Amino acid sequence: MIHIYKKVSLIVLVAFFSIKTNAQTGIGTTTPDVSAKLEVASTTKGFLVPRMTAAQKNAIPIPANGLLVYQTDAPAGFYVNTGTAAAPSWLRVNTDWTKSGNDISYTAGNISTTGNLTGGASTSSKLSGFGTVVTSKSAGFTLAAEDNGSVINMNSSTAVTITIPTGLPDGFNCMIFQNGTGQITFTGSGLVPINRNGYTKSIGQNALVTILHIGSNKVVISGELSN
Repeated sequence: MIHIYKKVSLIVLVAFFSIKTNAQTGIGTTTPDVSAKLEVASTTKGFLVPRMTAAQKNAIPIPANGLLVYQTDAPAGFYVNTGTAAAPSWLRVNTDWTKSGNDISYTAGNISTTGNLTGGASTSSKLSGFGTVVTSKSAGFTLAAEDNGSVINMNSSTAVTITIPTGLPDGFNCMIFQNGTGQITFTGSGLVPINRNGYTKSIGQNALVTILHIGSNKVVISGELSN
């Protein structure tokens, strides 16, 4: 009995000093990588992290920075807390983008940015495969930043006014097509639209007018215009 006790004690001591010496733990391996505190090795099974809903994830009390969970409801995926325990910020790790060589693609949903999109080569980078938003309207309105790059199809049988406000993005441009018989008047709010002839109205049905903001609330209207 004493012999067995001594043998067990020796095994425990060896294991203890082995752990203290290596400072790594291996599961499924006796030689964990020296750069890892814990290595799980298997060729037949995976590593399963805690799975929970978004509500359950957000209810974790004081989550540590770097805490990793798998969210089971939409948008499902791995989430890591990139914030602090007091102010957590959960970042979705996996992505819906598809990468092939140097190309990436996204086939569902919308892409938005609050910054700039910059081409890799200013003289040769191009945008292709995009359509233009065409919006139909039948009454006067005030242009907004969201109209940038769009085509406004004006379907009115009576005269209408399109107001151009200050504060539009630099480079803002859109086209107005007079599809109806109602003439379109262009006016500014806090600015005066300009062109060579000082015209402010569409010339008639099927007229096409372009609006361009070149910066500092200087807006040019051009195209099939009259007074």
